[in-house]
Amino acid sequence: MKYNFDSTPDHRKNASYRWGMEDMPEKVIGMGTADLDYYCAPCIQKALVPIAQENCYNYRQHTKEYYDAVTGWYERNYGLKIEKEWLSNVPSTIGAVRMALGIFAKPGDNIIVQTPVFGPLKWAVEGANQNLIENPLKPVEGHYEIDFADFEEKIKKYHPSLYLMVNPHNPTGRVFTKAELERLVDICYENNVKIISDEVHCLVLYGNNKHTPILAVNKKAQEISVQIVSLSKGYNIMSLPHAIITVADPEMRKAWMKQITAYSFGYAVNSFAIAAVTSVMKGEADDWMKELTQYLYQNLQEILEFIKKYDLPLIPYVPEGSFLLWLDCRKAGIGTKHLDKFFMEKAQIHLDDGEENFGSAGEGFVRINFAVTNQNLKEALERIRVSFGK
Repeated sequence: MKYNFDSTPDHRKNASYRWGMEDMPEKVIGMGTADLDYYCAPCIQKALVPIAQENCYNYRQHTKEYYDAVTGWYERNYGLKIEKEWLSNVPSTIGAVRMALGIFAKPGDNIIVQTPVFGPLKWAVEGANQNLIENPLKPVEGHYEIDFADFEEKIKKYHPSLYLMVNPHNPTGRVFTKAELERLVDICYENNVKIISDEVHCLVLYGNNKHTPILAVNKKAQEISVQIVSLSKGYNIMSLPHAIITVADPEMRKAWMKQITAYSFGYAVNSFAIAAVTSVMKGEADDWMKELTQYLYQNLQEILEFIKKYDLPLIPYVPEGSFLLWLDCRKAGIGTKHLDKFFMEKAQIHLDDGEENFGSAGEGFVRINFAVTNQNLKEALERIRVSFGK
């Protein structure tokens, strides 16, 4: 490999959430919060150094190079032609979701979402004083599927203003197919339900799985959707927050821009984030992403083979994208509550408890982040084996 994913910064010393939460044991292995352990693509550092050397952080514009990079990225990767005017950005994907909830729905309105659902998205709905309507994903032969009958039934019963979609889905790792997206769009369009599409996990994909941005589905989708993406998950630039929001419909865009202007997000842009995003979306990190995906896939396969080899009482739902593995622990004899404490106490591994982080549909599950070095992964797997007495 050209890039070295076996060497990482010391995250115990850089204020990492995942490796440095309060009261963590000294030898804990951080496999919770969804970021990468690895050094970023070299083009990002190359783009940031001149800004730091200039040492002047005045108000900056979005450059023509930035817009060309973003529009070119969508056309190159998805065949999606977007206009510069469709684009805006805010410092947070969850913040963008929360803003969209406030713009396109009222307090007391219903919002439909597939569950299990990432906690901060639930908090965003609650923070908008709206009601979350659950459309549980169905476990089918080792992966999850959308329950379309339940989705349509609840839309007709509860008349939600918005469908909050997470694609690829967190925590299950499902990458919805274009056919699934077309069906979801048809149901929403026919029932006057707008779509907020959180696509932050779209950059790492395995096998033949392909991500379809909501605005690339069809014309109907463009008339009712807000598309939200960030390079943070795939390129590990969480502390350079920059969510890209794309709104095609003129009336929806007018409402969105009225709100974003009030926050002055379009004026006070982060020069480091703009430079990093521009370099990546120009294609300068494409080879890095290919090698990252290969490395993560090898880590994933090692986990699956280890579980099978030692007959561990864990049922994996194999992700089609991202770097998070959803594990069913309900037959492990360790209960279904506070499973993060079991793994912390027995194996000194920090991971995410399903119920605590993803609601009642996550009870008995854990989410494990395998974007660690292969050496740390091997150590974690050994600790898990020993904790189950295998």
